[in-house]
Amino acid sequence: MRFDPKPLRSAAASVGDNSSAAIARKLNTPYATVIRWTSGRSVPAGPALASIERTYGVTAAALFPADA
Repeated sequence: MRFDPKPLRSAAASVGDNSSAAIARKLNTPYATVIRWTSGRSVPAGPALASIERTYGVTAAALFPADA
């Protein structure tokens, strides 16, 4: 199973969060961490996944598609 950052970037952009800095502020997460997530170099886990789902409505199933 591979992490796909596209759903996170797309959901964030749909609510006007077009930058990693905006996503970081909204998720109360360090900017560098969001950069790693949105570039696919790192994977959000546990509480971060829950925060992404609450904030942007992106589920873990969307971030970790079975066909990726």
